[in-house]
Amino acid sequence: MKKTYIKPALELEEAQAVQMLAESLPISKTTVNGENALTKEDTTWDIWEE
Repeated sequence: MKKTYIKPALELEEAQAVQMLAESLPISKTTVNGENALTKEDTTWDIWEE
């Protein structure tokens, strides 16, 4: 049986970001009250609810 080599094809695409997609919140040294802490607002699906 004759073995034939199949040359793999390679295609290279480059992209650049046009604008910032995500940004981190600034870090401060002040403490935050638990009522003012950032949390997920959607509480419609709660697996711990009885």
